[in-house]
Amino acid sequence: MVPHYTVYPILCEPLFKPKIWGGRKLEVLFGMDLPAGEKIGEAWVAADLAEGSTRVANGPLTGASLGDAARLWGEAMIGPAWRGRPTGARFPLLVKFLDAQDDLSIQVHPDEAACRSDFPDDFSKDESWIVLDATPGGAILHGFVAGVTLDDFDRLLAEGRVVECMRRIEVRPGDVFRVAPGTVHALCRGVAILEIQEPSDSTFRIYDYGRLGDDGEPRPLHLDAARKVMRFESAGSGPRIRPAAATTSWGWRETLVDVAAYRIECVTFERPTSWRVDPRSAQTLIVLEGEVSLAAGGDALRVRNGGCVALPAAVGTVRVDVGPGGAPARAVLAGAGGVEMIPAR
Repeated sequence: MVPHYTVYPILCEPLFKPKIWGGRKLEVLFGMDLPAGEKIGEAWVAADLAEGSTRVANGPLTGASLGDAARLWGEAMIGPAWRGRPTGARFPLLVKFLDAQDDLSIQVHPDEAACRSDFPDDFSKDESWIVLDATPGGAILHGFVAGVTLDDFDRLLAEGRVVECMRRIEVRPGDVFRVAPGTVHALCRGVAILEIQEPSDSTFRIYDYGRLGDDGEPRPLHLDAARKVMRFESAGSGPRIRPAAATTSWGWRETLVDVAAYRIECVTFERPTSWRVDPRSAQTLIVLEGEVSLAAGGDALRVRNGGCVALPAAVGTVRVDVGPGGAPARAVLAGAGGVEMIPAR
């Protein structure tokens, strides 16, 4: 048994999820060793859910789950910022890559209030997307066209034309979107994303293009539940987030999303740097381009593009250096909302 206090950075082993709308793009983007013959829609790279948990790929806990680490180390792992949340001692983020080779179902997620009042077996699901790849014309559906009412929605849904009342946004790599609970949404074919969200798989499916599941039957819809949580209000000027980049002594940084559920920063490492992890929250570091060397808690590892490291709240100082040849590396950091990932300096 590893002592309670011996925390170290955890390299997560992806958990692959076959989906009828998935493909093999993650092999191309990140060289992932996907299961042969499977259409992989999702790679969960930091997960601690009943529906699946990623495994530890380094150190004394190799082969254990991320959930095992969270239960073993407690707040030394997850940090007190998450204390009292409905998901309890679970690792507080779900991080995954999605490859949409076909249109995903139109769906919506509940918030905490809806879960308390109507869905006690579900959990709030607030998520954000970073677009990694998109074919020409690749798009997302995000909310309704201005002026759409519940009557409009019900009529178009009954006619199999609900897509017509949805706001369709063409996307390109680097685009960032937040999908707040209650926002009706879908990824469209040809788009691959990094998704960071609350640790929940609660999804209410609204429309699925008449597709059949692996059992030959239509996949279930959850219309009554969806009507209780979906929102029709306008999203103002549009959902695409336009962060401002700031230079640092070691490269670049951008704050992408900072809400109660989580904070997400995008960083480009051009030179070595170090920071002390804020003990209020665990962090995840996901490398999107290049490779980094990372050292913390007496452990050192290399993280290549597509790799994810869970940094315990109590791990202390983290040192990062760029990979071979000094090539810059781009990564995403996420933790509790309001907790800065790398202190400004």
